[in-house]
Order: sequence, then C-alpha cells, then structure tokens
Amino acid sequence: MRIGLSAFLIAAAPIAALAQSEGPITLLVGYSAGGSADYAARVMAPELSTRLGRSVVVENATGASGMIALQKLINGKANGSTLYYGGFDTVAVPMLNKSVGVDWKSSTLPVGRTALTSMAIAVPAASPYKTLADLVAAAKAEPDTLTYGSPGIGSAQHFVGEMISDRAGVTFIHAPYRGGTQVSNDLLAGILDSAVLTTSTALPFAADGKIRVLAVTSAERSAALPDVPTLSETDGFAGLALPLWQGLFLKAGTDDAFAKAVSSAIIDALGKDDVKKRLSDAGFAAAPLPMGEFKGFIDQQAEIYRKIIDDASITVE
Repeated sequence: MRIGLSAFLIAAAPIAALAQSEGPITLLVGYSAGGSADYAARVMAPELSTRLGRSVVVENATGASGMIALQKLINGKANGSTLYYGGFDTVAVPMLNKSVGVDWKSSTLPVGRTALTSMAIAVPAASPYKTLADLVAAAKAEPDTLTYGSPGIGSAQHFVGEMISDRAGVTFIHAPYRGGTQVSNDLLAGILDSAVLTTSTALPFAADGKIRVLAVTSAERSAALPDVPTLSETDGFAGLALPLWQGLFLKAGTDDAFAKAVSSAIIDALGKDDVKKRLSDAGFAAAPLPMGEFKGFIDQQAEIYRKIIDDASITVE
C-alpha cells in the first residue's frame, strides 16, 4: 500500500520537529563500504533524511555476518537514534549459531522492506551444462562428483545449494569459501563445476561471456537477466524460490509513531523512479513493504530457513 505524501507529512511533521533536536540518525550496515548492502543503504539514507527532517548517516559496523551491527542496535537506546539495515543474515545467523544470542523478533522492530534481489546458479562459460536440468542430470549420473561453491557455510548461497540438492534428490559437493571473490575466481578458472552467486556479482561476468547463468532464485525473472529462467521454471523445482531481501529495523520498544513515520518514509522513497533505477543498477528491485507486512514476510522466510537448516543439518560455530 502506497502512503500519500500529504498523509505522511501530517503524521511525520511533529516527529521530525522533535527529531531535529536529537541529532543525526545512525544507519548501521554490517558489511564493508562498497558492498551491495552498503550501496543500497547509501541510496536510502538521503531519502530518509529528507522525509524525516533529520540527517541519516551510514556507519559500517562490520563483522560476524552482520551481527556486530545488529548487536550495536540492540545495545543502544530505543529512542529512534539508530536504524539497522538487515536481511537474510539477520534471521539466519542466530538460527545457525546459538552463541550469537540475539533474536530479531524480541529485540528489533522491522519497519520496512526496501529491496529484493536474486541469487544466480552459474557454471563456467566452457561448461557442457546449458541448463539447470543438465547440471542436475549430470549430478544424478555421477553422484558426489560435481561441486558448487559458496561464500561459506550458512551463507544464503549455501542455503540455495542445499535446497536444490534436497528437491532434486542429488548430492553436490559443497565447497565453502571465506568470501565471494575466491568463489568467482575459481568458477572462472573452471576449478568449480558450479557456484551460487549474488546476481550483482554474476552480472559483469555473464555480460563478458565468462560464465553461464542457469537460473535465478527469485520468484520472478531478474530484470537484469531477463533471458535466464527462475528455479521454479525448471522441471522438478516448481514453486521453489529463495530471494535475498533487505530492510530497515529499529530497536524494539521504539516509539510507535516514529516507527510508522520511518516506515512511511521508506515506502514513499521507493516510489521514486530515480531511487528504483539506482537500486536496479546494482541488481536490486525496489520492493517496499510497510512494517506490519514486512514482519509477516520475515516470519515466512524464517520458516523456509529453518527447514533448510534442519534438512541439511547446517550448523556454524
């Protein structure tokens, strides 16, 4: 539901006026500057600042798969001075590693989804596999021989690999790395038979003809790769999808009126064509959801993550 600008101004004006005396809002990003999450956060920050009448400053609090930034939000005050830019890791990492000791449900207030992107199942350009069905057929013919790379155990890319293996009834050898760069390098070199990459990572290599993208994990085809089918378009994978998502969180207990103003600001900003384009340029699709619907979406995603974790017995220490 798109909230009209006039309604937003009426609701947000007193909050913005109060906020002016409280200083800037820190927008925490759990990953380094220049990455995809950082890019999207920096697209949103000035838009939020304009609508809330308060400076929004991005801070990169890196480490522990985004958990350093999340913990910083939770340890702060519930006064609207801090926002957290989260996604898959916000929900999945605490499931995988109990020692993390955080719970998004009890400790955060999801205020709005911002964007969706897909992951890409890819093979080297010289690979004999032209489709995902070809790759699965080869894995069935030669069990426990074909590899797929991911940025690490418990990553979203790992989840995709295990989800595909489970649905197809085959076993690929998982090759976990300590980041996405080496995965890409080894895929290009033909060391890996396949890999699960973020779409933004796959795009330049696909454009240069260095890799072949067999399928994307979103429910709909990627605007950046319109000729590549989704998982669900492949025989045996109907209904299967696992997008990457991003959104903004406040600390639980933050004033409800302020939270609603932030949610309205997110929805309004994502209605702008230039914001949509800037996100699209990095492989994201603007996908606004206001706070109540956003929480429902996360609940649904959490069920999918839990099933994959349990079925594949994935743990991270």
